[in-house]
Amino acid sequence: MIMKKILMIATMIALGSGALTSCGNSEELERLQSINADLRSQNRQLQQQVNTLKEKEEQLAFLAAQMEDVKARIVTTHGNIEMEFLPNRAPIHAFNFITRAESGFYDGTKFHRVIPGFMIQGGDPNSREDDRRFYGQGGPIIHIPHEFNPTPHEPGTLSMARVSDKSAGAGSQFFIMHGRTPSLDNEYTVFGRVASGMDVVDAIANVETSQQYRDQPADHVVIKRIEVYR
Repeated sequence: MIMKKILMIATMIALGSGALTSCGNSEELERLQSINADLRSQNRQLQQQVNTLKEKEEQLAFLAAQMEDVKARIVTTHGNIEMEFLPNRAPIHAFNFITRAESGFYDGTKFHRVIPGFMIQGGDPNSREDDRRFYGQGGPIIHIPHEFNPTPHEPGTLSMARVSDKSAGAGSQFFIMHGRTPSLDNEYTVFGRVASGMDVVDAIANVETSQQYRDQPADHVVIKRIEVYR
């Protein structure tokens, strides 16, 4: 659209400049020339933005390709959960989880929140400690942007927890769905799913919970480690 306007104005100037000058309408000629210059400037700016977006898209595509076929094994005190990722839908979240797992960030943390028919939640560094009052409140120094996508929150879905303020982004806490909850769709970032081990998810979701601390397992469900492999 912008290029069409530029060509139209350029043509008008080329064809009409003589007539405009002969008629003494130099101010109109200057106005058209100024519009032409502004449109050319806008076109250059838009082209720069397009190039920047293309570069970012290529970077994310490269990142997603690097994570193809990468899987994770969540080793817990209740058994193992095998996870596969969806890097084409949420490359930053998949990369965030994989790199934290490789670094040992999740080792010794707990599934600190379990609700049967809903989900099990873990990934809080505070849960390594014994003080249950602070479970669910921890996270990393750096947060990542949301990557909301239409993948449904159904049993086995791996999704990222967040605070109510969407502008705060996501941290390290994640949850695995035990039931179907459509209200979470496009509100939380799905970045993976259970490949095997739903029986373990079911067992964790149904553990006895604390009478004092709501939705916390009475006996700790520990994530011993998360093994990343291809």
